[in-house]
Amino acid sequence: MTAALYREFTLKNGGVWNAVVAFIKANAPVFADKGEPLRLIVTAEERQRNAQQNRFYWGAVLKQIAESAWVDGKQYDKDTWHEFFARKYGVLDELTLPDGEIITRRKSTTQMSVGEFSEYLNQVQAYAGETLGVTFE
Repeated sequence: MTAALYREFTLKNGGVWNAVVAFIKANAPVFADKGEPLRLIVTAEERQRNAQQNRFYWGAVLKQIAESAWVDGKQYDKDTWHEFFARKYGVLDELTLPDGEIITRRKSTTQMSVGEFSEYLNQVQAYAGETLGVTFE
């Protein structure tokens, strides 16, 4: 059994680009001849959520929700809303404990990627608008 061909490159300078081209030139014809053409996927590197997203979340979104939303005659502070939304929409990770128990816990929003946090923000704002009647400026 042959190993699957897999290679990642991070394009930071021209030298890396030359390695990408050399890799494709060396492998594409061989795989095409076997009827297994190579697939090239290009994507931006996922980074941890950024400070701008965090400021927007705490300064605009959670602040507006804390000031505007009422649930059963009560208002809640930003920290309470953060915990609510993080549990409702946060990314879940499985963790195996030393005794073998497998638990699911939410990933801290500080550990989310830019993409994960963008989706999270969309869900929070949609819930706040549709369920709580909060309007955002």
